Amino acid sequence: MPDRYLIRPAVIADAPGITRVHWRSHQTTYVEPGRVPRDKVEGWTYADRIRAWTTNLAIANDVFPPPEGFHRMGIWVAVVGGEHGGEHGGEVVGWANTSTGRDADGPRDLELEGLYVLDEFHGGGVGQALLDTAIGDRPAYLWALADNPRAHAFYRRNGFELDGTSKVDDFWQVLEARFVR
Repeated sequence: MPDRYLIRPAVIADAPGITRVHWRSHQTTYVEPGRVPRDKVEGWTYADRIRAWTTNLAIANDVFPPPEGFHRMGIWVAVVGGEHGGEHGGEVVGWANTSTGRDADGPRDLELEGLYVLDEFHGGGVGQALLDTAIGDRPAYLWALADNPRAHAFYRRNGFELDGTSKVDDFWQVLEARFVR
């Protein structure tokens, strides 16, 4: 694993890299452990994900306002290789996104909507750097798979605690637990 990575705000050109991390992470986190059937995960096609991330990134970068069904997010990527400091250099190996929250009754004004890192970069500080950049030490909440002990341990190390709220994700049909700090 390279020991150098760069965390930076995502740009529209990062949509394919974010999609690759999203796709691979869904395979290793949902499909391979048997949490979600392969056809369900792959039913949200790679092409559809690229379109969704391109739209999200265009909104995040103020190209246009959010259309119906979308909201403004902050989106960051972890990049290795290439021009480390360049706007478009390197390979995306992780990403994080935040917003003011998708839940009408959210316990905080900041939601960490997602944080994904390729498996081969787990344990190398990439996820921590993404979290630190995306939310710092601000109060926030997030939803994590109820049966993902690695994610639970990571969030607990960062001051998050389960608040006793859970839900079944409508799309994936998996149980999620809410963490708050």
